[in-house]
Amino acid sequence: MGINLFIISDSPVVLAGLEAIIDQDEKFSLVGRAVGNSDGIRCLEDAELQPDVVILGEPSSKRTICESVQQIVSKYRREKSRPKIIVVSQQDDDDVIVAALRVGVNGYIARIRSSEELVHSLQIVAEGGAAFSPTIAARLSGYFSMMQSLPELTGFSDLTSRELEILELLANGLGNQQIARRLYLAEKTVRNYVSRIFAKLEVHDRATAVVLARDAGLGGHTGVLAPAP
Repeated sequence: MGINLFIISDSPVVLAGLEAIIDQDEKFSLVGRAVGNSDGIRCLEDAELQPDVVILGEPSSKRTICESVQQIVSKYRREKSRPKIIVVSQQDDDDVIVAALRVGVNGYIARIRSSEELVHSLQIVAEGGAAFSPTIAARLSGYFSMMQSLPELTGFSDLTSRELEILELLANGLGNQQIARRLYLAEKTVRNYVSRIFAKLEVHDRATAVVLARDAGLGGHTGVLAPAP
């Protein structure tokens, strides 16, 4: 049996690109496409479409992803009839990926390297699996390994894998400049991450954050999470 696909994207160029890749493989049937989330959800109200997978192509923001997924889930009340959802995007920020996972996406492909990668990912998702770009999969693996080996970190569940990584380095006594060099980031980017960590932990200074981190088992070792490329 073929796999029915529906594409939603704010960009006509992205729509055309994804459609061109899909058309190369006979196992896929494009049952619909829409420019913009509103039009896409409206089109999905047609009961005759019955897509197996909905592709969110280059969504403009984390909010767009969350709203799209929530509206799709709301529309398909019965889980068995609900299409799988995969995001195809240049954005691979941890905040965006974690938000997408929380609302229920089945795959996230960032920076497609080849048409074969997308085709393979779509097939995996259609069959009920989960598909992620190699770099994203590596970061998720590191994150979940960390959470498994340090169960007391559950209080830090709002932190992304990158934020946990930076908190680990803070707990090891590294300053912003050292963290920036270690992770190949701009120092300003590190400062932004640290500010978000403080906000999520509801602390106002580095010392308190370090104390919380060490109480939870962080610190005293390095390399808990693999840096994102």
